[in-house]
Amino acid sequence: MRNTILVLILLVILGTLFFSCKKGKPPIEALSKTTEQRDILYWTCGMHPSVHSNKPGKCPICNMDLVPIYKKEGIPEEEGVVSLTLSPRARRLASVRTFEVTYLPLEHEIRTVGKIDWDERKLAYISSRVPGRIDKLFVDFTGTEVKKGEPLVWIYSPNLVTTQQEYLLALETLERMKGSHIKEAIRNAKSLIESAKKRLMLWGITEKQIKELEQRKVPQTHLTIYSPLSGIVIKKTALEGKYVKEGENIYCIADLRNLWMLADIYEYEISWIKLGQQVEITSTAYPGEVFKGRISFINPYIDERTRSVKIRVDVPNPKGKLKPGMWVNAIIKTPISGREESYYTCSMHPEVMSKNFGECPKCGMYLKKIQGNFVLAVPKSAVLDVGTRKLVYVDKGEGKYEAREVKVGPESEAIVEGRKGRFFPVLEGLAEGDKVVTRANFLIDSQTQLTGEAAGVYGGAIKIKE
Repeated sequence: MRNTILVLILLVILGTLFFSCKKGKPPIEALSKTTEQRDILYWTCGMHPSVHSNKPGKCPICNMDLVPIYKKEGIPEEEGVVSLTLSPRARRLASVRTFEVTYLPLEHEIRTVGKIDWDERKLAYISSRVPGRIDKLFVDFTGTEVKKGEPLVWIYSPNLVTTQQEYLLALETLERMKGSHIKEAIRNAKSLIESAKKRLMLWGITEKQIKELEQRKVPQTHLTIYSPLSGIVIKKTALEGKYVKEGENIYCIADLRNLWMLADIYEYEISWIKLGQQVEITSTAYPGEVFKGRISFINPYIDERTRSVKIRVDVPNPKGKLKPGMWVNAIIKTPISGREESYYTCSMHPEVMSKNFGECPKCGMYLKKIQGNFVLAVPKSAVLDVGTRKLVYVDKGEGKYEAREVKVGPESEAIVEGRKGRFFPVLEGLAEGDKVVTRANFLIDSQTQLTGEAAGVYGGAIKIKE
């Protein structure tokens, strides 16, 4: 019985093999033939896609077996064009995103750190014009705020008393000479009056004080020194009872309503700055608040140690929030020149841009028409830097992505759909309407390298001699 069962099983196996041979060749053999019928472009290494060979063999770099690269069916190969085709499922898994190249108002942005300093044009030293003794201080400590014309010190000066007496005597002499017919004597009396008056004014006596002296006819023993400007006393050397010499500084007063910001601009950014350019200034002391100033001076030489040039910015400071010595952040924006166009925007929401007049979708205000420079722009995330060249992957449709070399300008900024983004102005390689990959382009690029299709882009292929 057992022998009979074994015979039946053997007959079934032989019958299966017979019918398989009648129908055709085995599936493995058929698959092998299908593979052999595909056109092989070349052989390459999975680890070193720059290796190209016309026949199978070993990689000269790592000694791995070379793998074949087949010609894609239905897609004509363009010489020098690197492309990759992804299935819909692969595109979904890679989360491929694209951006349509268009014209945008780009601005090149320079960020630097600056220091707030005094405006040297708004500094004043208060000095004694006559030698004498300080008998009273009206401003007795540093940091006091003074107004223009307010008294500062009260000084006793013997020289001042003597000059006032000379002036009064010259006035009496002229009064006596009024009835005289000697014109020369009258001229001499007037000359003495003018000389004494000039000396008094050079010593700081005002016209008002001189008129009071003429009415009082008694010399004033003390001289009051007044503030020539409004500001803050930042330095004081005066003390009551101290004797001062002629020309000795007593106070230093600074007007803080206008300050300077000093900042360094690197050598490669010098071409982007110019006189009168607006600068946005922020400080950690006032989060969210922006102070605005304008470039008033650019140093005519470069600091050889830092390879930078110093700029000076005039900053209005009416509320006194900025203090000399503060460190601040500065942003200088320069529009990228391009074709000039008019568009509509909102005063409250500058990110809103429209080609047609209407209402702002955010606040309902009417849009206003302005002129701007528009430049063909590509997102920074779309550009791959491969050393001496820059590449983008253009979406050609139906899952095909083509590598294209581009030339771009300096990195810039633009507001798109209410968000600030980083862009490059396009100089060559792209046209308006091209769709470039902004997400998963590194994945696409790595895939082309693994398949050996982009080997020529990365420094040239290594040909293996047969």
